[in-house]
Amino acid sequence: MATGRGPLRLAVGIGDPEREREILPELDATPELVVAERCLSADALLEAVLARRVDAVLVAYDLHRLGRALAELEASGVPRVLLVPDPEEPRWQTVGGVVLANSASPQLILEALRAAVRGEPFGRTSPQPAEGVLPMAWPEPEQGPVTLAPSDRAIEQDSPVVFAVASGHGAPGRTLVALNLAAALGAVAPTVLVDVDLAGPSVAAYVDADPTHNVYMVAHAEPDSAWEWHTVLEQECQPLDRRSPHARVLCGIPKPDMRGRLGRPFLEGLLATLRHEARYVVLDTGAELLGNDGAFHRAALGLADHVLLVASADLVGVWHARNTLRLIREQLQIDATRVALVVNRHDPRFHHTRVEIEWALGIGTAAVVPHDHAAVQRSVAAQRPLVLDTRSRAAQALLDLASRIHGGKLVLPPEPGVPVRRGIRGLAERLGGSLRWPPVLIGAGRASLEDSDANVS
Repeated sequence: MATGRGPLRLAVGIGDPEREREILPELDATPELVVAERCLSADALLEAVLARRVDAVLVAYDLHRLGRALAELEASGVPRVLLVPDPEEPRWQTVGGVVLANSASPQLILEALRAAVRGEPFGRTSPQPAEGVLPMAWPEPEQGPVTLAPSDRAIEQDSPVVFAVASGHGAPGRTLVALNLAAALGAVAPTVLVDVDLAGPSVAAYVDADPTHNVYMVAHAEPDSAWEWHTVLEQECQPLDRRSPHARVLCGIPKPDMRGRLGRPFLEGLLATLRHEARYVVLDTGAELLGNDGAFHRAALGLADHVLLVASADLVGVWHARNTLRLIREQLQIDATRVALVVNRHDPRFHHTRVEIEWALGIGTAAVVPHDHAAVQRSVAAQRPLVLDTRSRAAQALLDLASRIHGGKLVLPPEPGVPVRRGIRGLAERLGGSLRWPPVLIGAGRASLEDSDANVS
């Protein structure tokens, strides 16, 4: 039962002191494992699992807050033994791992742990892991840089695709990338941008959307049938921009106390519905991936088809990206072929080259977005997507990324209802700005005209 790196590290979350005194001495006496963590709540247990401080879990069904964390434990793929009152109850038949009675002897628990680590059935056939979840064993650490397939490989046409746009801490521009990717794709295909950042949702502010129509209201409606899902999404989704006619946006939660309504089952139902209604779904996920606060963000990354990791191009931004990438690969066990990097705010005068960043992180780069502070600030002030600014180098890079995802060049439609100006004023606007005469000159011109009229009279 050893892992090849020493004894198996076990996390125990039973919660009953008397039961622990019966079980732990037997487990401690076994040289092939060591009790590394004794947890009084499911939050502490889940944190130990995600931080990779343990290799297997022994947990009782009535551990504090286990109901909310059980799905996360299953998604992690860690070998586990669950102690319940009656293993034959139907509700335990769909739980992964090994399920034993509360009264099981320490010797039986030890045998169950061995079976769980080997991935073998014990007493009953364990459910197969969900698609995308790796077998119940931690992978050996990778050595050296990773060679990846092209990150912007062609995507099958006519099949819906879900993108999760992720990032580390430090505001690298994750929402900006998610918003503009959705705006560009929404110009040619049905696209939905969903703000699933529970810590700091900001899509509504970026595009001047109504925050009272949001993802919480969808969860609050508790849709069950396909018709109910369609109806509530029609009510809560809002147009993204008039120049992106096929794009809609679903805003994030307006208050932190609304987080409790959102969980993995809700997200699974939401994405299942959106896959039928949109060609592209873009998820703006939060930076927090650990603990209970990061559960919803972890679920979003796990359910997406592709993950775009946004990193600012400076040294600190690359450092944050490396830490987040380690979490995505080692703890969430997301396959490396599903992850690509978007380097944002790149300035060649100060930052490393694309090749150097790829080598340092061991990941392919989907796009390098140039540093274009003025254009970004104009788009934020106007509360409109940056890709609508055809003069911006950053907008061109984001539009190119969307074009490669879609498999063909994207051309955004012109501003509806705005005539093309001609003459010197129209020329000035096409060259990069509107023509504004200084007030002093306007006043001086009016005065000279009045004087000339008086002289004529």
